[in-house]
Amino acid sequence: MTRLDNGIDLTGGRTESSSFLILLGLLAAGFFVGQFVGGLVGAILALINGMGLDEFQKNPEIMFDYLSLIEVLSTQILYTLVFTFLVPWFYIKIFAEKKLSTLSNETKVRPIAVVVVVLATLTFMVVNSYFIEWNQNIKFPEFMSGFEKWARETEDQLAKATEKFTTFNNFGEFLFGFIAIALLPGIGEELLFRGLLQNSLQRLSKNKHLAIWLSALLFSAIHLQFYGLVPRMLLGALFGYFYVWSGNIWYPIIGHIANNGIQVILVYTAQVSGAEIILDDSETIPVVGQIVAVVFFIGLMFFFRNEYLRPKRLE
Repeated sequence: MTRLDNGIDLTGGRTESSSFLILLGLLAAGFFVGQFVGGLVGAILALINGMGLDEFQKNPEIMFDYLSLIEVLSTQILYTLVFTFLVPWFYIKIFAEKKLSTLSNETKVRPIAVVVVVLATLTFMVVNSYFIEWNQNIKFPEFMSGFEKWARETEDQLAKATEKFTTFNNFGEFLFGFIAIALLPGIGEELLFRGLLQNSLQRLSKNKHLAIWLSALLFSAIHLQFYGLVPRMLLGALFGYFYVWSGNIWYPIIGHIANNGIQVILVYTAQVSGAEIILDDSETIPVVGQIVAVVFFIGLMFFFRNEYLRPKRLE
């Protein structure tokens, strides 16, 4: 088992700086093209469903009122495929001239490590609740009132969109939602942000910790939610350490799918049973439970880093 202390060379014979700039350009292009493709398909479907062109011109967000849940999730899938699947494939295949399997020094997935990753991600959701609450309550000075207003309005719009994405009327919609919200983003975003961006930053900076935190910051920023910036960045850093310590891209992928999937499952369970459980809300978990989660999380991370995936010593 080989950790990624020095990163994986994906330069394709170019300098580290030039390959990083190429990656940033592809990342920006993929983001906007993905948004455009998803938005275009959504607008076409809404027009087919009876939306007036004048309505759309006055308020583009109106198109979501004319789309079914499956149609909305389909536009999200298109965005995810273009941005987080096409960009990594294109970069590795065309610029690095390698295969996606290059992103792992070790390809074998060990069952005990999978259990540790899932449990660590689950307990981290409880730990992260404090940072979520703190980030949501940040107040800005008067001279930044314009930014604060924009950030709050953006947060409210995204909250409404998230509610629409996760209002499941049946089990089939839940499964489709799980694929669109948990499975595909979990794979694609880890390929892009940990597999490509973190590796590139690590090779460029020669510092794995700096690479982990910078890629986590960009991962969080790309979601355009300032009031979720810090907790999402911490989550990205968690996945980054899974990757560096193990040398296996599948562990951050599994952690990412677990994080998103658990939340989707809890939302659907609440809709079906009426019993709502929110792991990332500090007020819904007793203090004792929060302390246990913190201790358990630290223990799991210690095990993952220092025991199970420790490099084999030379005999």
